[in-house]
Amino acid sequence: MKDIDKRLFIAQGDDPAALARLLLQQLRPEQGLPKDAKIGIKPNLVVAKSWTSGATTNPAVAAAAIEYFQARGYRDIIIIESAWLGENTARAFSVCGYSELARRYGVELVDVKKDKTETRKYGGMNIDISSRALGLDYLVNLPLIKGHCQTGLTCALKNMKGLIPDREKRRFHAMGLHKPIAYLNRMLKPSLTIADGTCADPGFEEGGNPKNLRTMLAGTDSVLLDAFAAGLLGYRPDDVEYIRIAEEIGVGSADLSAAEIIRLDDAAPPEVMRSEALESAKAHVSADQACSACYGNLLSALMRLDLPADFMISVGQGFKGKAGDIGCGSCTAGFRHCIKGCPPSVDDIMAYISQIRRAE
Repeated sequence: MKDIDKRLFIAQGDDPAALARLLLQQLRPEQGLPKDAKIGIKPNLVVAKSWTSGATTNPAVAAAAIEYFQARGYRDIIIIESAWLGENTARAFSVCGYSELARRYGVELVDVKKDKTETRKYGGMNIDISSRALGLDYLVNLPLIKGHCQTGLTCALKNMKGLIPDREKRRFHAMGLHKPIAYLNRMLKPSLTIADGTCADPGFEEGGNPKNLRTMLAGTDSVLLDAFAAGLLGYRPDDVEYIRIAEEIGVGSADLSAAEIIRLDDAAPPEVMRSEALESAKAHVSADQACSACYGNLLSALMRLDLPADFMISVGQGFKGKAGDIGCGSCTAGFRHCIKGCPPSVDDIMAYISQIRRAE
């Protein structure tokens, strides 16, 4: 058998919990894992929205993972996550169904925003990471196969960003996201990733246009998994810069031709197109070091508005102290028109832009 890092399992169907159980049974993560191991379940709860929006991890997938380990005698299990900037993790836990899940299975919810951190170093970069995450013996990463307004794809590698504090999230955006995401995965690697494509938005991390790929992926190499996931959304691995960087620094391999791809059935995944509405909204934005929450809320608002072709709005930390016409967020406080907030809400952005348009 080839090295496990070169194996990528693909299951297809419409029952996410059943797919997750099938993949776990194939990978058998309990092999060699002591019964007193500290196990962490890391979903994607970027916003306080139901999994049906295509933005967050279906709690049934997390439940399948918890049940799998508990049935084999493991008791030290936590669910660990932090929502994006401007969102309350406790609210996300509740709205996304994880508070009820924790009560049902008797597991602890860990909010990384409230956790202590430890600094890890690699390649001249320092990153503060959740102490609870670093103390785990086995980390199960449960991302979605989802689009992202800045990086194109958010899946295995990028989902690890939920294990750093908000101050680091801001710094990641100031550094351009790709390099720090790759380096974070060199400092903290998940033991296993199960990526769900049964209800995920292929164009936007905040959801709203979910598609069913009828596909779930699993493996121990996050780079390999992301390389395959990128193709499902119409990208090549090289189109997503953090995949390339992660491969270069030894996090994993993006070479799908050298991988052992194990399909658990013969069905082929359907083709998924990127969101035309999202691409149209991006044409109205000048972004420089924008945080995902601010940029995401802005795009969500723009997709709902009828705007002239020449309408432009700026967003991001790169506009601090600069002048301009229309800006979104506190970083554009020096602009003639500034939508206040860090981040401003979708409703506030829509109302402000509509007001400007009426005044013209």
